[in-house]
Amino acid sequence: MFRRASGAISARWRRWKTSLPAAYRSPIRPGRSAAVAHSKPHFRMIWLLAAAIAIGSCTPGGATIAPAHLEPTPRPVTSESPGLPPTPRASIPASDVIFHNAVILTMDDALPTASAIHIVGDSIASVGEDSAILAEAGPQTRIVDLGGLTLMPGFIDSHAHLFHVASSFGKDDRTAQEEALRFGITSIGELWSDETLVRHLQELDAAGGLRLRTSIYLAPFVDGCGNIYEQDWYRAFAPGADLGSRLRVGGIKLYTDGGSCNAPAVSFEYPAGAGHGDLYFSQSELNQIVTDFHRQGYQLAIHAIGDRGIDQALEAIAAAQAAEPREVRHRIEHAAVIRPDQMPRFDTESVVAVMFGSYPTCSLLQRDGSFQYYTPDDYLTWEWPMRSLLENAPQGHYAYHSDAYGVRPLNPFENLYGLVTRQEVAEDGTICRPPAALAAGAVTVDQALRAMTLEGAYALGQEDDLGSLAPGKLADLIVLSADPTRVTPDGLRDLQVRMTMLGGGVVYCAPGYEAICPPAAALPSPQPSPQTPLIFRDEFDGSLDPGWSWTNEAPAAWSLTATPGWLRIALSQGGFLTTTPSNVLLRPAPPGDFDLTTTLRASPSRNFEFAGLIVTFADGRVLQFGRAYCDVPGVCTGGGYYFDNLKGGATTGSNFALPGFAGSQYVLRLEKRGTTYTAYYLTVDGQPVAAGSHTVAGDPQSVGLLAAQAPAPGPVAEFDFFEIKAP
Repeated sequence: MFRRASGAISARWRRWKTSLPAAYRSPIRPGRSAAVAHSKPHFRMIWLLAAAIAIGSCTPGGATIAPAHLEPTPRPVTSESPGLPPTPRASIPASDVIFHNAVILTMDDALPTASAIHIVGDSIASVGEDSAILAEAGPQTRIVDLGGLTLMPGFIDSHAHLFHVASSFGKDDRTAQEEALRFGITSIGELWSDETLVRHLQELDAAGGLRLRTSIYLAPFVDGCGNIYEQDWYRAFAPGADLGSRLRVGGIKLYTDGGSCNAPAVSFEYPAGAGHGDLYFSQSELNQIVTDFHRQGYQLAIHAIGDRGIDQALEAIAAAQAAEPREVRHRIEHAAVIRPDQMPRFDTESVVAVMFGSYPTCSLLQRDGSFQYYTPDDYLTWEWPMRSLLENAPQGHYAYHSDAYGVRPLNPFENLYGLVTRQEVAEDGTICRPPAALAAGAVTVDQALRAMTLEGAYALGQEDDLGSLAPGKLADLIVLSADPTRVTPDGLRDLQVRMTMLGGGVVYCAPGYEAICPPAAALPSPQPSPQTPLIFRDEFDGSLDPGWSWTNEAPAAWSLTATPGWLRIALSQGGFLTTTPSNVLLRPAPPGDFDLTTTLRASPSRNFEFAGLIVTFADGRVLQFGRAYCDVPGVCTGGGYYFDNLKGGATTGSNFALPGFAGSQYVLRLEKRGTTYTAYYLTVDGQPVAAGSHTVAGDPQSVGLLAAQAPAPGPVAEFDFFEIKAP
C-alpha cells in the first residue's frame, strides 16, 4: 500500500509551484447547453471496478515511463514506436454530398431526427427532410441514397489510452486508429501523456497519420501511483492549443486516489481488512494544485474512483472557482463510487462526470479475481450510479468513456449495450445477466447515445463543433446497420458501422458498402516541371492504371477499396532470397535515368518483413528499398529503412540499414543515374536523407512495389501513389 508523508509532498509542491508559468487563456469556448436527459427509475445496485483503472505511469524517482497496471502491466510506448495510420488522403473531404432516405439521429434538440443531410467541404451545410435538402443539390453534388440506414454523429470516447498503451495489447498507432474508426469513433480524449507522447503525436499529425481528432491530457505532476514529479515541460503546450490539424491540448491529468495502483479511497472498510484505500494528497494540498492549474486556464481531468477521492476533487474544484471564477470545465474521471449526498454537487460545481459505459457484470457475479477490490454488499448502491446521478444532478453533464486499452472494451456497441442493459457477454459467448436491482440502474438508449456523442464533445470542450449534426458543425458522422433506438436491447451489441466520415471525408467504408461511401474530391493533377518531367503516376483511385502486371497474383490479398485512394497489399511469405513472393506489382522500366517515388504505410515488426520499391533486372537481380525489420546481430538495426541488392539467394554489398525513422508515413525515393541507384527517404519537413547506393550494370527490366518476407500472414502495407519522373 502506497504511503507518503504529507510534509514531504508539501515541500516538493512548494518548490515545484515556483516554476509555474503565467496564466493562459481558458480552453473552453462558451457554447450551447448540453444537459443530459434524465429518467425516473432509481438505481439500486452497482459495483466497484478498482484495479487497472485510469492508466498512468507509476515509477519511483519521478521518471515518466509507461504506466503500471495491476493486471496486466503494459510495455512502454515511445516516439520510436512504429505508428502507421492511413494518411489524410483517405479523408480528403468529398466536397459536396447529400445523404438522403436515411434515419438521421442528430443529437440536436432543435431537430432530433431528419432524413437528409447536406455536407459541403468539411462541414454540415443543412439537415432536414429529403425534399428540402435535395432541392439544394447543384451540378457537382453527389447524391447518396442510404436506403433507410441510420446516420448519426460519430462516437466520442472522452477518456481512452489508444496511443499510450496500444503496443501492450498488440496494437500500434495505425491499427489502434483503424479499429476505432471501424467502430465509428471519430474523437478521443487521450488521458495521459508525458512529453514524449505529445511530441510523437505532433509528428504523427504532421506526417498525416493522425486519423482521429485527439484531445491530449498532459501529466506533468503526479502519476497513478501517487509519485510526485517536478516537471515544467507542459508550459510549452498552452491550454486548448491546437498542436496540429487533429491534435489539441485538452488539459491536465491529476489523481486523487488509487486504482491504477493502490486502492481507491472509500469511506467504508474493504473486505479482509484492506482498509479504506489511498488518498495521494491532503485536501489543502489538492486545493492548491488544482487552483494553480485552474488559474492558468487548464481544464483538469481528475481521476477519482472512491467517494473520498470524489470528495477531494469536488472540494478542490469549488476552491479553485471561488479563488478565480473561470469558464474552465473541470472533469472527474471514472467517478465509480458516489454517495447520494455527493450527486447534487456535480450540478452545483459544474463538474463533468466521465464514467464507464461497458459494465463488468460477469466479474461481479463470479467474483473471478479480475479486480483486486470489491465493495461490501451494503454499499453496492453507491457504485457506478449512472441513472441516480442523472436524476439527482439533472442539469449536470455525464459522458461515457471506455478507458481502452486494458480496462474495458473499446467497442462502443459493447459500451452502449452495457449502459442500457447492464449485461455483459462472457468469453464463452454466454450472457451474464444482472439481478433485478442492478438492472434497474440502466439508462435509456437516448441517454446513452447522448453520453457517447454530444456529452463527450462537452467533456472535451468541443460541443460547438462536434457531437451533434447541425449546420456549421464539422461533418463527423457514421452510418449504422440499424437504428439503435428501435432494435431490441440485446440487439445493440450486434450493431455495425457501414461508414465513418471525419471532416467530410470517408475514413472507413465497410466491405460491400462502397456505394454509400462518397469518393474523395479530385486532387489537382500533378504539373510536371521542365526540370522533372512526369513519366507516370498512379494515384490508386479505385483501379490500377494501364501498364501494370502482377507476378504471382493472389487477388484476395490486395485491395484498392479497403482504404480509399490507397493500394493495400498483404505481406506475402515469400521473398527474393527464398521462394518467389506473391503480389509483386511491376511495370516496364523507362529508358535512361529516372526517379521512383511512393508514400508508404507499413509496420514491419518480425524478422525480414519488407515493404517498398523494387527494380528488377533480366538476370534475376532485384534492388529493393523500403521499410523493413531485421534483428540479425551485426547486420541489422531492427526496424528502419533497408536498401538491398539481391541475386541468386544472396545479397551483394551492404544492406544499408538505417534506424531511427521519424513520422508515421514514409516517403521513399529511388534514383537511377547511369548504373548507380541511390535510395532516399524524406523527413517530415520534406528533406531527403540518403540511405545508400548500389551499382548494377545493365538496363533494368521493370520497376514496382513489393510487400513480402513475412514469417506468417497478418501485416499489410499500403501505398498512396507510385510515380516515375525523369531527372
